[in-house]
Amino acid sequence: MTFDEEWARLKSDAQHNAPPGMQLAGYNTENRQSPDGAYTPDLTVHQDDLGAVGHDAFVLHRKLQKSADIDGAGLDGSGRSTTDRAARELDEHNFATGKALSTALKTWDSQRKTLQQGCARISNHLDYTTTTHTKEDEDIAATLKGRDGKPVSTSAIHKWIK
Repeated sequence: MTFDEEWARLKSDAQHNAPPGMQLAGYNTENRQSPDGAYTPDLTVHQDDLGAVGHDAFVLHRKLQKSADIDGAGLDGSGRSTTDRAARELDEHNFATGKALSTALKTWDSQRKTLQQGCARISNHLDYTTTTHTKEDEDIAATLKGRDGKPVSTSAIHKWIK
């Protein structure tokens, strides 16, 4: 279904007071109900999963820092890398390749740093998310007690809500 077709259908549904439905990337909202009609969450995240993704982002950040930093490779006393020195030397001898190499080096370094920052944000955000939700679960367990006086787990609460 094209955007125009879906937009026309949504406008028609709105005129007939029908609740608008939407389908994103082939995902159908009916898939979110189990055969007995109960709602089933479409996104479940476990702390182990978050930790694994955060760790992979951290590892990639370190690899990019150590292995992909061609602007920092072979630094001389003036702080120039071997690639930068080669670009300058080629440019000084009027080779067009010198400027092209310098541009490629700057572009590569900029994109590497952007990717590194993204990895750091992912790793830090997932660490924060895991820590925050663990604390929230502990707070809920500490304040909500079952009939036996023991704390009620959030998974038990989730079952009650269903």
